Order: sequence, then C-alpha cells, then structure tokens
Amino acid sequence: MLAVDGTSGKYAEFKGNVATVYSHPLSKGGASNGHYNGNAQTYMNIGDAMGRAMAALIKE
Repeated sequence: MLAVDGTSGKYAEFKGNVATVYSHPLSKGGASNGHYNGNAQTYMNIGDAMGRAMAALIKE
C-alpha cells in the first residue's frame, strides 16, 4: 500500500487521489483476538489519521 501512496512519485497516476496511512505506530492493541484487539484508542487513532489524509486530498 505504501508503494501507491500518491506522494512517493513511484506511480504518477495516483498523485493527488490516493493517500496511505501507516497504522503500525498508531496501534495500541495486540496481534490477535480481533481487529486491533478491540482497542478503542487504536480505532480513534486510525480514524483520525485517515480523516486527515482524506481532508488533505480534498484540499489538493
């Protein structure tokens, strides 16, 4: 996913219409037992980062 992030320049056709959020540093949950280990803080961190990425795309 990071290869088509729209900012690296690797795929020019994605510039300005694709954003990628690297979620590993945002994760507070474990590696098993459900998505993000059911940790609400992780869901909020990921959602906030994705929202900011979408807003940045709209501004372009």
